[in-house]
Amino acid sequence: MKIWEDIVHTAMLGTDKPSPVNTDWPQELATIVDDIDAAGEQDKESRFLQKAAIVYNYRQCGFTPLQKSELSFAPAQAETKSHCSAVAAQLLTAILHEDNLSLLQLWLSHCDDSHQLLPSVMIPVVLDKAAKNEVIRQLAINCSGNRGTWLSQYNPDWSYFNIASDEEIWRTGIADERFRVLLKVRLQDAAKGLEWLQQTWPQESAANKSNLLKTLQNNLSAADMPWLESLLSEKSQKVKEQVEYLLKQLPGSSIVQLYEEVLGQSVSLKQEKALLGLVNKTKLQFQLPADLNPQIFNTGIEKMAGPNVKTSDEDYIMFQLISSVPPSFWERHLQASREQVIEYFEKYAADKVQALCNAVVLFKSKEWQPLVLKQKLFNPNLLYQLSPQQQDEYLMRFVKEEPKSVVQEALNIDHEWSPAFTLEALRFLADNPYQYGQFVFRSLIQFLPASINNQLDSIKAKDPYLQSLWEKNRNYLQKLLNLKQQIPQVFNT
Repeated sequence: MKIWEDIVHTAMLGTDKPSPVNTDWPQELATIVDDIDAAGEQDKESRFLQKAAIVYNYRQCGFTPLQKSELSFAPAQAETKSHCSAVAAQLLTAILHEDNLSLLQLWLSHCDDSHQLLPSVMIPVVLDKAAKNEVIRQLAINCSGNRGTWLSQYNPDWSYFNIASDEEIWRTGIADERFRVLLKVRLQDAAKGLEWLQQTWPQESAANKSNLLKTLQNNLSAADMPWLESLLSEKSQKVKEQVEYLLKQLPGSSIVQLYEEVLGQSVSLKQEKALLGLVNKTKLQFQLPADLNPQIFNTGIEKMAGPNVKTSDEDYIMFQLISSVPPSFWERHLQASREQVIEYFEKYAADKVQALCNAVVLFKSKEWQPLVLKQKLFNPNLLYQLSPQQQDEYLMRFVKEEPKSVVQEALNIDHEWSPAFTLEALRFLADNPYQYGQFVFRSLIQFLPASINNQLDSIKAKDPYLQSLWEKNRNYLQKLLNLKQQIPQVFNT
């Protein structure tokens, strides 16, 4: 409305500036404005305020919508699934009010598993959530039914309903979309993912190459090695670094073979006499060769230990090399069983046992995992190679000694925590309510079993001054747990 723009302009610049003449006023207001101007006893500021009040109320009355009698559209197809119960809908309203993505995802998962649909009135709200959070998009599509599909054509923000094929996204998508689809394909069919990347490789930019190579981390195998070896001549340093990072995880690669060659020259078993020469003792010895191959330093091995590493440069190089070869190398090189190799390291190279553990984790050597599991140091990378039960046991073992790092890593596992570990983790959070407030519990709720809700009252902050703040956090957590506990119930009734 032009007259309202003039009113705002005058309010900002003052009444001394030119005011709109009566011809600018809507016909319905022109007579009233004339009466205001005819009242000569009022100053111009008073007259302006009266006119502004009239225009404001006039605008509040609304506008006649544009009439399009020729507009036509086909209605949505009839639904083939039933809508969720009124109780489930009420719970969804409470979850949306909390604006908690984890609980919304859990609610949608149960709704989808039950082959039910969202309440019609809530479809737009959930579709808006899905537009901003890709993790729930497919669930939102499944749970909105035919009506959601029909609505999506009228809002460009809901264009994610028009799901393109993986091939089409790979050919025409933007960088992030292509990365995600290649990651998906790589997880489902490693050979196909490698083939796609090889086909487009010459056309990719250096930045894209470096990023897309990261998808090969999933299901990395010897089948990837020949092509990766061919990329060592790439001009981009970032691409070469990513290629080397992948090759270092593949037994038999040129880089790993180089390390094995150096270690083969550096480590040996030596027979020594003991007990007055009556008994032979086998000792593990370490000595880098005088003609050490300098090529190892071009692959990421550092020459100097640095001020924060309490060891010699030679031992530091040795530590890095041992961390970078498959543990099975030692069985071949020392002609010893796995148990014997471990015994040699623990007895004669205790300072290098951690390097051997690093190699176990790097090459995912499951038969060697017991060695790492019995170590006293928490190894985050090992956590993701364990079964869910082993993960819970591993977390539980270290949570009291290293609560901060353990809880942080536990946020990255893909299953719900055990009740025992959850209570220990919450005791740590209770002692740090400022660092771990309600904003943390919003995302943490997906990991917490609802069964611990009744035990939360027993958790107290060690510092009495922190107890009141912890109680506020705890009450909020109990509220989220109550909602989580109800989700399976409303779909099972």
